[in-house]
Amino acid sequence: MTRSMTPAMSGGEKHREVDMRRLALPASFVFLTLLLTVAVACTSDAAAPSPSGEDTAGDAGGSDTAKVTTAGPGKFIATDKMVDARGYHAAVRLADGRVMAIAGKSRGGASAWKASSIEATAIWDPVTGEWTDSAILATVREHPTGHLLLDGRVIVIGGSALRQEPLVTSEVYDVAADTWTEVAPMSIGRWRHGSVMFPDGRIMVVAGETNDLVLVAEAEIYDPTTDTWTAAGALNEARALHTATLLQDGRVIVIGGGKRDSPYIKTPEIWDPATNEWTQGAPTQAAHSAHTATLLPDGRVLITGGKGKVTLTEVYDPETNIWTTLAPLSEWRAEHAAVLLADGRVMVSGGVGKVATTDIFDPATDTWTTGANMVETRYAHSMTLLDDGRVLVIGGNSTDGDQRGVTTEVEVWAP
Repeated sequence: MTRSMTPAMSGGEKHREVDMRRLALPASFVFLTLLLTVAVACTSDAAAPSPSGEDTAGDAGGSDTAKVTTAGPGKFIATDKMVDARGYHAAVRLADGRVMAIAGKSRGGASAWKASSIEATAIWDPVTGEWTDSAILATVREHPTGHLLLDGRVIVIGGSALRQEPLVTSEVYDVAADTWTEVAPMSIGRWRHGSVMFPDGRIMVVAGETNDLVLVAEAEIYDPTTDTWTAAGALNEARALHTATLLQDGRVIVIGGGKRDSPYIKTPEIWDPATNEWTQGAPTQAAHSAHTATLLPDGRVLITGGKGKVTLTEVYDPETNIWTTLAPLSEWRAEHAAVLLADGRVMVSGGVGKVATTDIFDPATDTWTTGANMVETRYAHSMTLLDDGRVLVIGGNSTDGDQRGVTTEVEVWAP
């Protein structure tokens, strides 16, 4: 891919320009092409399997020699690398099906106290399998959260700047104009926080970490139509590295987290929009931090892994306020990623220790099966469901060639 530079933004910063040229292919043609690609890949696998479990069949788009792993259900295929390595970033699927990778921690800093976070953003096209750089943010951000607004714009919220300075600012991206604009600030700077988007387009930000490792209990809600923040109560226990999940009845549940090191919090807290208050729910079986939480199609919430070498998985029923312990993961995972697949199953991947394995949960039977291995080991990465049912895996900490650390590697899972 090529990078084109445009005139400097405010503050003398240059930004990258998005190459807006797209393949104007009919949807039916793209669909048939994808089917043929999968068929060819499967035929090649059957005819000439690799002793190592890898081959070069299949195509994630834009790659002539894509690496493939076939160890279990589905298949991972390497696709176009990013220019900028990143982990602890935000990834947002745009209205047109492309995926934007936003900021994060990159290479260059030997520790958290040296510049390593980035303000760079880039957009991946599922038709071509290629990246184009998009406009840079006004500031670097590590551990932000991001959402697609109802009008098609993208918002990135909070995170930390240099020297782990928590940010009160948020920025909104205009896809057509390729520009970022700062919007109203939060009342508290925070990172390692959680956020959810309501059906009406408002966004709740809850808890996190602020200056000097101080934990945040407060929640606040942003309204993009008025560009204002309003208070949304405070948790009974401040926390970071937790999860926030919007339940089907409109309530929000915050699970796990705590300080950077154990002990972590077992008691979840639930926000009621009718009262604007938080109440405590039934405690989890294990303490989870840097874990994942996924809303299942039946309204339950699936929790997996966490710091402290947790393999336990459990599911919460908001109607009964009861947790049910499930079978463990194939190995312990923390700072891993999870995604709800198009068929209602949940895939979790990676984890601290640079793990390449995946596990797949079926809510119809409450059972786990082993998935395909990723091409790369990774944690602090993202997984995004694409419109065609594939999953895009971006960045994280990995082994990128001879350089251990944050990676530029990207891959696609196909069912």
